[in-house]
Amino acid sequence: MSSPLLRWGLVLLVCLLAPVGFAKEVKVRKAKAKAPRLVRIHSGHRLHRDAAAAFERMAAEARTAGQPLLVTSGWRSYQKQRYLWRLYRKGLGPKAARPGRSNHNRGLAVDLVVGSEEASPTYDWLAGNACRFGFRRTVASEPWHWEYRPRSTSTPESGEDCLGRPLNVGPTPAVVRQDAS
Repeated sequence: MSSPLLRWGLVLLVCLLAPVGFAKEVKVRKAKAKAPRLVRIHSGHRLHRDAAAAFERMAAEARTAGQPLLVTSGWRSYQKQRYLWRLYRKGLGPKAARPGRSNHNRGLAVDLVVGSEEASPTYDWLAGNACRFGFRRTVASEPWHWEYRPRSTSTPESGEDCLGRPLNVGPTPAVVRQDAS
């Protein structure tokens, strides 16, 4: 065998075997199993797991107070948000955020059936109690849109609701006077 060919053969053999000789033992960590980020709430809609847990607590308390919370929308895919945005831009649908900018895409926003803002007992209950669960209304023109923002939602003072009204105050009983005759 010629000398240059032998040298190239040795170089090739060293290149093939060198990574094996210099390689360190690599520890491969298995990924920890994470809970799914999106979970279903009682209405079948999906929310981020933290928002879903807070919403379920809020919905249970609302039911106890006689105000069931009916969900019309929770998590939305990017494609669905893009579709709604396009409809809105064409004047064919309600107001919608740009795709990627909606908290519906993150599973942190929920749309509820609330009726009119002024006369709805459901809206009144939400306005007075949602902050205790980390939810707040973030779009002034949409009384049905509530977002889970526990870090930036202030909690009410002790003995007050989210609007500053005293809690557990029922109507004062009428004083019945009896005639002495």
